[in-house]
Amino acid sequence: MNREKPNIKCPKCDYEWHTRSVLHMVSCPSCNQKIRNSVRAQLMKIVQQKRAIVGLETAIILIAFVIIAAAFSFMVVNQGLFATDRGKTVISQGLQQAGTPLIVDGTIFVRTTPDGTAVNYAVVPIKAFGTNYVNMGKNQTSVILRVGDKAWANAYLGVLHVGYSNGAGYNASSTVYDPTGKQFDDFVGFQMANQTVTGEPSSLYVNETYSAGYAKGLTTGVVFTVSNSNGDEALNSGEEGYLLVALGTDAQALARQQVSLELRIENSATISIVFQVPASMPANSYVAVY
Repeated sequence: MNREKPNIKCPKCDYEWHTRSVLHMVSCPSCNQKIRNSVRAQLMKIVQQKRAIVGLETAIILIAFVIIAAAFSFMVVNQGLFATDRGKTVISQGLQQAGTPLIVDGTIFVRTTPDGTAVNYAVVPIKAFGTNYVNMGKNQTSVILRVGDKAWANAYLGVLHVGYSNGAGYNASSTVYDPTGKQFDDFVGFQMANQTVTGEPSSLYVNETYSAGYAKGLTTGVVFTVSNSNGDEALNSGEEGYLLVALGTDAQALARQQVSLELRIENSATISIVFQVPASMPANSYVAVY
């Protein structure tokens, strides 16, 4: 039988033995002298060391949990901020698309044919509302035109430019036409230019007098022009714009017929403009209808 190594010694009789007691005092097996249990102190020291190690490990684990919680909290806050910002964007876009930046600003005029039986032209004044400017370029705007039981999917022809007759057709300049101080008949007979002033192919529509345009044949469609324009294709706040609606021979509006325009600007709601041709009209003149 293996004898365990002594771990305590009696100071009176010098007897050594091995004990596992955790009591403060133990009795010497040789002389029965009560002596202080030094083994317990060693055991307590070991226990305290183990407790310190366990406490350190607990602190490390706690710090790790705090770091993970902080990272998770940051992620949650970041997602919340992203969701809030995205919500603001969606609401802003929704409000923008729910409203229209254009309104009718004044009286709509129609022009009667030389015999007074129909209308072949209309002028609709509009202005920007609630925004600094509205881009009226051909790629950003569309107009659904309906006359009686006839309709055109997109009758918008773009912004009116300054043009010059070249005999066989028209030359279009890069300058936007400004009707300030002009009569409607001076420019409403717009025609499509076949080339630019430098000889390049063109599909821009340019100004022409009503009489010349009527003689050559009006093109059914809608063009846009701006009074007191700053030279771009946008309708700025404070400017007065005009939708020039030409109705060709096969699209003329007869008495009591309804004419409607559905004007759609990029990223906005549709503005509907509806008017009815009067029952009786003077020939070859402008008549207010709205």
